[in-house]
Amino acid sequence: MKIKIWDNKYIDLHLLMAENKASDLYLTFGEYPTLRINNQLHRLENLPIMTDENLNEIKEKLVKPDRAEYFTKNLSIDLWVSNNGRRYRINISKQQWHIMIVSRLLMERPPTIDQLWLPPVLKELASKTSWIILVAWPTWSWKSTTLAAILEEINLNYSKHIITLEDPIEYKFTPAKSIIEQKELWKDITGFGPSTRFTLRQRPDVILLWEMRDLDSIRNAILLAETWHLLLASIHSRSSIQTLNKIVWSFPSEQQNLIRVQLAENLLAIISQKLIKSQGWESMALAMEIMTNNTAIENMIRENKTNMINNTIFTSKKYWMQLMEEELINLVADKKITTQDAIDNANDPIYLSKELRSRGIIEN
Repeated sequence: MKIKIWDNKYIDLHLLMAENKASDLYLTFGEYPTLRINNQLHRLENLPIMTDENLNEIKEKLVKPDRAEYFTKNLSIDLWVSNNGRRYRINISKQQWHIMIVSRLLMERPPTIDQLWLPPVLKELASKTSWIILVAWPTWSWKSTTLAAILEEINLNYSKHIITLEDPIEYKFTPAKSIIEQKELWKDITGFGPSTRFTLRQRPDVILLWEMRDLDSIRNAILLAETWHLLLASIHSRSSIQTLNKIVWSFPSEQQNLIRVQLAENLLAIISQKLIKSQGWESMALAMEIMTNNTAIENMIRENKTNMINNTIFTSKKYWMQLMEEELINLVADKKITTQDAIDNANDPIYLSKELRSRGIIEN
């Protein structure tokens, strides 16, 4: 992705990202190109301020003619490009009538659970043959990377037929023990909802649903899990409780009791995660809340007692469960993140502050 800096000279912004180990690049009208490095923004003030001419030129190169109508209708589009052997996920949108472009640098190949230092329970979850694994949190929290690591664990160790439904494809998998077919929205499929139904005819063992973003995709995800498939999906929510409530409340009131029963019977785990800047800005720290389904959790979901779930997570470490607050407390105790950042990212900041003081991690 190049921009003109003088009459006949261009600079490759994606190459600049890779050289500076930046996770994201922002191109906004009236601003310098900006890199995100360890979650801090760095304006590239040695480059020209972005103009409509720059932005439209880049947009025209990135959005192929067959997708131009989609962008005109939706005013936003996701896509990916390769540059010098690296892959980048790009979102192009509009702001105040101007083009805005955000690019994210992806890993060169799917990571493994061990490479990311993720909890060993994820390997146990990857060994399952059915039910639903959900990875939750808002955008830019490494959800797709965690899902890719679980898929790679399956690919390397189990003989499975894996189908992914993505928007866009981020990690290119190389089949190992498994067969992997990756389908991209608007290239291979027309929507997540219908495609989840069609995949049943292709005899998969594992299905990755990029995002449970609407009632149709949620309904079909539950259907797939009920037909003895392992389903992996992401969802925008902050905690296990919020995820469960969001799914149930997506349905009309008369259907919610049935959905609670279906969730109770088919949910395997909810992983809620957040990337937090480390002290000194040298890297990012990953905080995870993990809820695995057991008899107690199952009964709480079925009986609409989700408000009691956090207590069960807290007392169920032998089932590999952990609360987000407990994870944040450990990160503060290990001096990996600041107390303020822990409080800012907690689901229950009052509880977190109280526990940090009562355990002598911070002074009263």
